[in-house]
Amino acid sequence: MRTALITGGAQGIGAAVARKFLSEGFSGVLLVDRNAEKLVAVQEQIGKGAEIYTGDLRDGGTPAGAVAKAIKSFGRLDVLVNAAGNTERCGIADTTPEAFDRLFEVNVKAPLFMMQEAAKHMVAAKSGVIINVASMLAHGGPPNLATYSASKSALMTLSRNAGNTFKRDGVRVFCINLGWALTDGEHELQTTFHKLPQSWAEDIGARMPFGRLITSDDVAGLCAFLVSPPAQMMTGAVIDYEQMPLGTFDSHPALSP
Repeated sequence: MRTALITGGAQGIGAAVARKFLSEGFSGVLLVDRNAEKLVAVQEQIGKGAEIYTGDLRDGGTPAGAVAKAIKSFGRLDVLVNAAGNTERCGIADTTPEAFDRLFEVNVKAPLFMMQEAAKHMVAAKSGVIINVASMLAHGGPPNLATYSASKSALMTLSRNAGNTFKRDGVRVFCINLGWALTDGEHELQTTFHKLPQSWAEDIGARMPFGRLITSDDVAGLCAFLVSPPAQMMTGAVIDYEQMPLGTFDSHPALSP
């Protein structure tokens, strides 16, 4: 029976991945987040098989503590999903040293040391899967998300490097560059920070190529595939999980012959 450690487990993608893994036969999942109240609520919703660990990913002791809790609870660790992320808005002109540190501590430093701690057990077992959730903005991003985009680009490169590092150890590594997704955090950001109406996701989704935004359950389904036997002959893959093919754009009347 397989087990998993999932960061950002108190809501959104992390919680959805936990539910999906348990429905696919995982014997246990450890949800990691700094929000203790939300963690307990998710644990109660999921029920049997869900354990929790409260810790701030900006705390250097969280990776070792969380992995130790997983091993103590389950006796093994088969999958690590780094789903937590900081989406703070700041560009080249207005990024402060403090904002830079917050973004890179959560989006780069924490996943790196989570991988380091998890890999100790996975390499010893000659088996394991690591999935890092990055962003399509890793390819560049808009002006107001320059530093966030840079942090996700760093995570993308770390994922490729980890895939290479562990390719002979039975440990496979993937990076999901996520397109625009409707998550709990994104909804709160759009309605509070950007002042969009509650219906923003439906309004914007209707204009997307596939008629809606990506959901947390969509991402959970992809994660379930990446840890399944059909994906066992690939590693180091960066998956652009997006409706708009990279480098393309819709035709515009001004560009027509």
